[in-house]
Amino acid sequence: MTVETAGYTVLFYGMAVAAVFFAVATVISRHIFRSAVYLMCVLLAGAGFYLLLGAEFLAGVQVLVYVGGIVVLLAFVVMLTSTL
Repeated sequence: MTVETAGYTVLFYGMAVAAVFFAVATVISRHIFRSAVYLMCVLLAGAGFYLLLGAEFLAGVQVLVYVGGIVVLLAFVVMLTSTL
């Protein structure tokens, strides 16, 4: 095992742990806006996995469509419909 593959392995497992942590935090969070932020972190970790695979275009699409679109839309819906 070379140093480069060992670095990729450590990076992969670190991102996997972070993705699972944020996914669980998304589900158990009692605040919906925090859940949206945790979901954004999970989707960014997914983009990081695409980068590790060498699929830069798919990582960019993941960030633009899901992180930039869906999570922002969810955040606007939460802010517009939340009551005091």
